[in-house]
Amino acid sequence: MYINDVHIAYYVAALIVGMIVGQMVDWANKRLPEYQKVISKDIIHEYRLNFKPNYILMLVTSVIYIGLIYVFGIKETFIANLDLIKFLILTPMLLSVFVIDFKLQIIPNRLNLTIFEIGFVFAFLYGLSSVAITINMLLGMLARWRNFLTYNITRWHILWKRGNGIW
Repeated sequence: MYINDVHIAYYVAALIVGMIVGQMVDWANKRLPEYQKVISKDIIHEYRLNFKPNYILMLVTSVIYIGLIYVFGIKETFIANLDLIKFLILTPMLLSVFVIDFKLQIIPNRLNLTIFEIGFVFAFLYGLSSVAITINMLLGMLARWRNFLTYNITRWHILWKRGNGIW
């Protein structure tokens, strides 16, 4: 059986992988704000003591994964599947950013820089098929960082003036 030229087994696999990844996102959401390692030896010990599945994150991740496979489909080559792979990798990170920011109003630097590094990796991988796409992606990254830095420098300057020279 095929839905949108993709075999139903891929959707079932996306559902199962989405549930596992959703639970890992919940684990990362507890560890990242405390500046602890996300993957460490104490995962099994802590999960044995207090394992509570986060069904909302598991369901949201599974639905997003199934939607991504429906929208992008499964292509024949690795380069043709780069958009799908990119969004499959970035989905748990963006969900983690959303949840941590909603609960604690912070975004951990490790997560922010990891997303930035993944952007560089995918810019390089897109460069294997077309250099023009890579140049556009790198210029887009520079423009976003310019906007981000301009916003933060302006905000820091305003805070400095409000605090009469005291942060």
